[in-house]
Amino acid sequence: MKAQSVSIYGALALVGLVAAYQTWQRPKETVKADQVTILDASKQSLEKVHFDDGTRFIDVVKRVEPEARLWVTLGYLPGKAPVVDAGIVIETVDGGAPDGGALPVTVKTPEVPPTRTMKTNERGDTLWGRFTPFVGTRALGTLPDAKLDELGLVNSGRTLELTVAGAVRRYVASKPVSGIIGGYVMDEKTKEVFLLPTTVFSELDPASQLLVDRRLHVFKQPEFDAFTVKVDEQSADFVQTNADIPATAKVARKQSPDKPDEMAKNWHDKIWNRVIVTDVLGENELPKAGAPKVALRIDYSLRGQPKGWLEIGLDPTAGTWARTENTASWVAVHQGADQLVLEAKKVIAP
Repeated sequence: MKAQSVSIYGALALVGLVAAYQTWQRPKETVKADQVTILDASKQSLEKVHFDDGTRFIDVVKRVEPEARLWVTLGYLPGKAPVVDAGIVIETVDGGAPDGGALPVTVKTPEVPPTRTMKTNERGDTLWGRFTPFVGTRALGTLPDAKLDELGLVNSGRTLELTVAGAVRRYVASKPVSGIIGGYVMDEKTKEVFLLPTTVFSELDPASQLLVDRRLHVFKQPEFDAFTVKVDEQSADFVQTNADIPATAKVARKQSPDKPDEMAKNWHDKIWNRVIVTDVLGENELPKAGAPKVALRIDYSLRGQPKGWLEIGLDPTAGTWARTENTASWVAVHQGADQLVLEAKKVIAP
């Protein structure tokens, strides 16, 4: 009986050793059981994601300097940008008064934006993860032309390119087809077809701004404890305390930190929470009227070390603009933001 028990335990121990060895030898799993690997890329080796729909393109690129960050470029393919007139004339069905007839109205045609390179937001990081590695939900192998046409892969005019460790891998991307759920790509080299999650192409839409970072700052309000406000040649220093909970945050002048300044706090709350970005210019791009005149600057710090900054510029012909440590260039902000400059003068007044 004892010999039999020893044999059983020995067999179990051997099975355990074999299982442990196999587990140790098996490569680390990065792909789920219900996914197939299309291209084995890592976050370190993937350098660029390019997608175009035959008219517009989107590039997502990894930069290391001056900070590790993803950037997105949106624009039209060469020769594909629409040509528009300065204005168009339309006829309304109502002239504005009873029996007034049709009234010709000149409407300014929206300008075609130039190619712009901007920083990505958190969606960009998530999208990058979809390609590291590049996975699909099904591998369909090579398919006959009739099936490729059915899936929208014949003359689709849509291209996906992944640059991995300096090498470019190209895929034909399917065009939307009625009744077909999901997106498909065909490897141009191997002609293999893969089914992708439905959200990949929507996130890579060149006409969309989904990946563009519209944040003025990436740091949070509790991550600074002092700020300096400067308007024209006047400035004032403020300190912030108890900011972990917005309702308990207090702002005071640096020379009297125990005396809360409600006017300064209410004004800064507008600066921090209510400035709305309406348009994002590309890297090194200036408004058409040129660089706005800086009317207000705020410098943030934490324990005496610089944390970030904000500048608001005024342009009487094209609204109000802002830029910060996080923006690639100037961004347009909501109408009425210029009032914050006038209020700032009262805030910093002795």
